[in-house]
Amino acid sequence: MDRKRAAELLAENITAIYGYAHNKLYDPTQADDLAGEIVCQVLTSSDRLREESAFWGFVWRIADNTLRTHLRREKLRARILAFPDEGSEWSLGIYVPSPADTYAEQEVVGNELYLLRRELATLSRHRREVTVAYYVGQKSCATIARELGISVDMVKYHLSQARKQLKEGMNMTRKYGEKSYDPGVFRLDFWGDNNHYGRVFDRRLPGALMLAAYGAPMTEEELSIETGVPAVYLEDELDTLIAAGLMAKQGSRYRTNLIIVTDIYEKEFIRRTAEAYETLACELYEAARGLLPNIRSLDFSGRDYDDNRLLWTMLNIVLYRGYEMSCFKSPVSDPPALPLGGNGFLFGYDNNYENHHFGGIAGHVGNKEGTAWFSAVNYRVAITCQKYDYFRFREKGQIMCDVILGQPSKEDPEVVAMLIRDHMIESREGILAPLFPVFTEESIWQLEEMMIPLRDKIGDFMISISDKAEALLRQYVPHDLTATLCGISDIAKIHHRLDVMAFVVETMVKKGLLTVPEEPTNLTIFGVKV
Repeated sequence: MDRKRAAELLAENITAIYGYAHNKLYDPTQADDLAGEIVCQVLTSSDRLREESAFWGFVWRIADNTLRTHLRREKLRARILAFPDEGSEWSLGIYVPSPADTYAEQEVVGNELYLLRRELATLSRHRREVTVAYYVGQKSCATIARELGISVDMVKYHLSQARKQLKEGMNMTRKYGEKSYDPGVFRLDFWGDNNHYGRVFDRRLPGALMLAAYGAPMTEEELSIETGVPAVYLEDELDTLIAAGLMAKQGSRYRTNLIIVTDIYEKEFIRRTAEAYETLACELYEAARGLLPNIRSLDFSGRDYDDNRLLWTMLNIVLYRGYEMSCFKSPVSDPPALPLGGNGFLFGYDNNYENHHFGGIAGHVGNKEGTAWFSAVNYRVAITCQKYDYFRFREKGQIMCDVILGQPSKEDPEVVAMLIRDHMIESREGILAPLFPVFTEESIWQLEEMMIPLRDKIGDFMISISDKAEALLRQYVPHDLTATLCGISDIAKIHHRLDVMAFVVETMVKKGLLTVPEEPTNLTIFGVKV
């Protein structure tokens, strides 16, 4: 903003400036001087202001700063009231603080209270409880020791350390950490049988703590400063994360207890491996296309689909079988028992799944009787036409198998309606029918036998990719991160081998070998009658 425009705005509201000065100082002479100083400072600094809409906020910030400078310079202390007395021209009367002195004193006291509360908020649990009980609750050391179940000497130790910490903290400029204004995004990945971790990170604070304590262990006080959250509010969150096995405590320090697959790591890995996917994608597509006549000769519903849809289904099957083969040749470890129940692997991401390529994977979902199963893979590249919703997973799985077998379903009609709405099944004259290919046990076996060479090629490629991923990931994981809920090798095998499936499909779509239909179409869902 230019100085001329600033002067115009000040002229329109100059009484507000004088009102501010007189309200703070009362003394007309001093107030007039202060108002003049404020106007000069605003005009001198106006070229730093970019937006006119922020002008008055800018003015009042300058006014406050100018007032403080004015008070310091003039060294206003107090007014002395003098009363005439016989025998002397003046005699000392009573002390009355000036308005300026009162303002300055209130500001100092208020600032000290703020600093004290700020530092109290960063104290660890025992230290804070002891300090508050002693100074606020006026309790003796013996009483505090009895209530907290610790020795009197330990109470005195905590008081001594707290006083030292409070004194140091109040005399320093406390800089809150990055997580206080940018908590980041933490997302959890679960691979296992029963997921009891789905709601742990519904709030942002637990994720911010996981990210903050990932690079190096941190004390409760350090986490409080890093996140800008008083320690009293962190304690429950930390206890919850420790109980879930997601964070560990080492002495007085907390450490994230799982591996985080970072955005910077994933992008670097993609950069190193991009060319290899293109070669594999072209080879697989041509080989699968050459098998189409033989595949159409098999006995399954859906063999009359157009080439594009049939190739989507066949390639998805062989890619998943390649993943299974890679796990057979180079197995993933047995999933550990998890603190919250069930068995599985847990690892995290420092982004909102931006580098994910799937909207859900179900490789083999069978019914209670073992007479049918189906597979549903949601590739993000095809999410506009197919999205199998895994909500109410078990009920939907049973219904899908009932439909595959051509029998009525006893499951909740509301869940049946969900599957119809999502174009997974349809009702034909009151009879439920699948909207995806259905194989017999014999025909699926015949299909997979045709594609054994492709399956093995994919499996070997996935093993080589996960080996490269493991080597690179070790460079991005803190060296002291051991005994976590999923190791580096297992993450490389689970995460990157499945990603091969997605990269291959995405490459085929990008090159125009496969197309994504505009209408709802189940490209990568199929069922099997056992």
